[in-house]
Amino acid sequence: MQDVTSPASTSADNPIDSNLANGKEAISGPQSLSPPSGAKTETTSETTSEQEEGSTPAPPSEMANMTESVAPETHPFRFTGTAGEFFGIWIVNLFLTIITLGIYSAWAKVRKKRYFYGHTWVADANFEYHGNPIAILKGRLIAAAAFATYSGVAHFMPKVAALLALILFAAAPWFISRSMAFNAFNSSYRNIRFRFHATYIEVLKAIWPIAIVLIFPLLMPEIDQTGKVAPPTMLWVVLGLQFVAMIAAYPYAIGALKKLHINQSQYGAAPFSIDVGIGSFYKIYFLTILIFVVLLFIFSIIIAILIAVAIGVSGNNVYAELPGLATIIAPFLAVVFYFVMGSFSIAYTKSRIGNLVFNHTQLDRQVSFTSALKARRLMKLYFVNMLAILFTFGLAIPWAVIRVTRYRTDCVSLQSTSSLDSLIGGVTAQVGAAGEELGEFFAIDLSL
Repeated sequence: MQDVTSPASTSADNPIDSNLANGKEAISGPQSLSPPSGAKTETTSETTSEQEEGSTPAPPSEMANMTESVAPETHPFRFTGTAGEFFGIWIVNLFLTIITLGIYSAWAKVRKKRYFYGHTWVADANFEYHGNPIAILKGRLIAAAAFATYSGVAHFMPKVAALLALILFAAAPWFISRSMAFNAFNSSYRNIRFRFHATYIEVLKAIWPIAIVLIFPLLMPEIDQTGKVAPPTMLWVVLGLQFVAMIAAYPYAIGALKKLHINQSQYGAAPFSIDVGIGSFYKIYFLTILIFVVLLFIFSIIIAILIAVAIGVSGNNVYAELPGLATIIAPFLAVVFYFVMGSFSIAYTKSRIGNLVFNHTQLDRQVSFTSALKARRLMKLYFVNMLAILFTFGLAIPWAVIRVTRYRTDCVSLQSTSSLDSLIGGVTAQVGAAGEELGEFFAIDLSL
């Protein structure tokens, strides 16, 4: 489609410019020549006739204004945080969380989110976070109690633990909706808060395939007192089916939750919307698995070749030296494989899903978003970050977080078909007094 706002557009390529040129000639005639005296009356008559029919195009100045009003405004996101500033927050949060046995972690989360929100800018304004640490602490205590109960029961009664997992799953939609509503309401931009509305049934429809995965532990064969499984083949069948079910259910749940999150969110009274199919999420995850399998195969071949070469150089018996050489080489290559595949898996899925979601999201059908994350660039960031964290015994975590956040933020921008200020002004007028009691009603956060 031809861009009518481009200065490179010619009258032949642009119908609007073409009509404009023809209109100028029809009204005033050629500028460098005077019409013959005998043709003057005819020209005037033709011009008058065209004006009466209402076919006279708009003046060039008005056409330019119309073209400029169609051109969208582009506002890139920016992140202004620094590793030095965040390190001070992070180290204090870590120290206080340790000495309070984890209780301070809720306050630590609020300090962290306020820092990152406050340093994220778009259109000359930053975001704000208003979360209450007490609400976050309540959510974490509930999650810790549920996990401790499940772990204790699973140690002594695995079958009962499987039933308990299904019971906890039945409560999950309520906690997810409350957590998302809490995070939305406590986030604001230009003093206008976000909102999230979703019912228990709507969340359940998004995550229901996970329930199928939780049913398989109930089908596990019993283990006798000697530790043997009867029959052992049944164990592998159940585990295989559970793995397949997880691969099939996980992309659906992630995609459906993201769609629900966006479609049920608002900025003040302006609704968000996303137009993307679940199949796009399946494609991303299946490609990730496929590449993982290919790389695993390549790494296995490399390990086999290195062991064979090492044995050939030593000249010793293959079967005698294989266990010792494998003990030396395999752990090293396993660490390398872990770093490479960990970096790749996270980078590929994060970049592809981030681009997919942002590029198909709109706000009130007036604002669209663009994300240009590159998997290769993100993979390099993750790989270097993991090495830095490993060799600094964790002290490089703030530096690593800032690097990734800055890159991901700088790759996102928004485009508005109308003035962003006018849109926000309209949203402000519609919101009115929302009432702080909404914050108390949604006062729970499970860090979702």
